[in-house]
Amino acid sequence: MSKVDLRSLNKEELTSFITSLGQPAFRAGQLYRQIQKNAADDFNAMSDLPAELRARLDEQATVALPRIIRRQDSAAGDTIKLLLELTDGERIEMVLMFYERWQAHNRVTCCVSSQSGCAMNCRFCATALHARFRNLSAGEIVAQVQIADRLAYDLGFSGITNIVYMGMGEPLANLAAVKQSVELLNSAEGMNIGMRRITISTCGLAPQIREMSHWGYQLGLAVSLHAADDTLRRRLMPGAAHYPLCELMAACREYRELSGRRLTVEYALFDGINDTPEDAAKLAALLTGTDILVNIIPANPLPEARIKPPPSSVVEAFCQKLSELNVAVQLRHKRGADIEAACGQLRKRTAEGEPEFRREQAGTPGREA
Repeated sequence: MSKVDLRSLNKEELTSFITSLGQPAFRAGQLYRQIQKNAADDFNAMSDLPAELRARLDEQATVALPRIIRRQDSAAGDTIKLLLELTDGERIEMVLMFYERWQAHNRVTCCVSSQSGCAMNCRFCATALHARFRNLSAGEIVAQVQIADRLAYDLGFSGITNIVYMGMGEPLANLAAVKQSVELLNSAEGMNIGMRRITISTCGLAPQIREMSHWGYQLGLAVSLHAADDTLRRRLMPGAAHYPLCELMAACREYRELSGRRLTVEYALFDGINDTPEDAAKLAALLTGTDILVNIIPANPLPEARIKPPPSSVVEAFCQKLSELNVAVQLRHKRGADIEAACGQLRKRTAEGEPEFRREQAGTPGREA
């Protein structure tokens, strides 16, 4: 019989589990705080619980944390990438980013994975190269933040302040676990991370965006667009382009209206593919009537893909064109590319940090088929 993953359970579910063992309900509160607030990974260390209960929990449940296989620090010292091994041997990568601010609280952002691979098949993303993968549980997502929080404290920071679901996988393709993890991380008896400090990124699954609109949470939402016409987007993002841009933008407007949160569009620039002033004008037209912020990301290296970032002059011209057309735009400061921790570079790896395997992308995902 498989053990129950207690880190994935909310307070109500944990109470039901504890009372099924014949224990009083208040024990669930003690156990919940140990797991969600203290990041406990050993029942025997929970001294506020009776020894008999600890023994039964050890037999029937688990609070094991993923194991850190490898740590890489960027040369700039502002980014750390961790390779984690889950309890079944699956491996994922996650990233910590440190922002030191003058006369303000420092920010530490944890970039978490929601799947151990991805089915969206984006032609510029290393995660998409892995055909064998699974969804992560809510507990496995929470565990990444808890591991990052410990590391941040060890480095002299005051813990994790922000969370972005921008690691491996498509979060909205694992929506139930992602929602549960958000609620666990936001819990006052847990890590107590504010909803406005959590951002979920998506390739653009319109029905799931609409579902999120009705959660009643003030979560940030970032939509990976990368093309302002359906034909090019289909070539760049075959899995995500199932929903046409008109449907995607309608879902984004609904999220803005119901959540009250301003959305971000992520737009990676690929040399000779989506980087012309005409492309910028198409993007501006698509976003007409919205207050969406466009985050421009010069493409990051991926050996298997025949893509590269445009020259800096082209990037500047693209941003300038958007500004002239009254689109709010910012150029993302690149972090962690030297340790393959930047956008589109996370993947399964061996203990030595090498990719589990390489698969060449077929052709260049350009304007022509």
